[in-house]
Amino acid sequence: MIMQIQPWKLASLLLLSTSAWAQMPQSEANSDPTQWVGIQEEGEEGDQPLPDKRDEVKELIATLKDHAGARGKEDTEAVATIELLMNEFPKSGPKDRAALAKAVADVFNQARKQNEDQTYNNDMYIAASVALSYMGPESANELVKWVDNKKHNANLVLRASLIQSLGKTKAEVGIKPILKLLGHKDIPVEAAAAQALGNYSELELKKRKEIFEEVLKALMSAKNNKDADINNQDPTKAKRYDSVSASMLTTLEALSKHKEGTPEEWQRWWNKNKKDDWDEPKEG
Repeated sequence: MIMQIQPWKLASLLLLSTSAWAQMPQSEANSDPTQWVGIQEEGEEGDQPLPDKRDEVKELIATLKDHAGARGKEDTEAVATIELLMNEFPKSGPKDRAALAKAVADVFNQARKQNEDQTYNNDMYIAASVALSYMGPESANELVKWVDNKKHNANLVLRASLIQSLGKTKAEVGIKPILKLLGHKDIPVEAAAAQALGNYSELELKKRKEIFEEVLKALMSAKNNKDADINNQDPTKAKRYDSVSASMLTTLEALSKHKEGTPEEWQRWWNKNKKDDWDEPKEG
């Protein structure tokens, strides 16, 4: 099936709130992004190979490069061009797909000054991140380069978006880089990583169990650190647990296809069921 994006959807959502992607509720963030950027199925691809190395793709890539390189003066135009590139991606052959993913990711090389209130003009960045979220698998390696890149170290909204986008590609190359971000010093980064790992719920069981175990360890660590700080001498410990626990609990449920309540209950369930076949239909 060929997928087409309704042309106005991306720009209007991004310009409404550049942090919407990073702050999206878990239930929505782990859903198919086509449900909210307006992608529609359109016809059958058939057996014919998709066109490749097209001039119109080269022209759009060049246009994006020009807009992105205008030091922020043409970021609105860059967002619109990214939207056009998104429309071309599902119509493209493998070489054009790779070129499109790289061109969109290249906008992260462009510097944008921090505002006086410590925020960033993130429209172009978040547009690129969202676009890459469903340009997988071609976009996965590009996203891996940026999820923990020092160039955007302080831009936590962008970093959270990039991490979530990598998870949404469901590419296995993204698992290790995301797992490394569990326990990250920046709480929004860890929360985004925990949420992103919930996208790997359809992996084969052995790999799901490996991810599950790491998420559970991170959850128990955050919980134990909070509980040990009886006098609340370090408020960041409680803040971390409160910020990451919901995403971690939801991800554990997605990976195991099972439901428990508290971290302690999940730990007991894991100890009892770690060797079982979680995908075997339950009786009754």
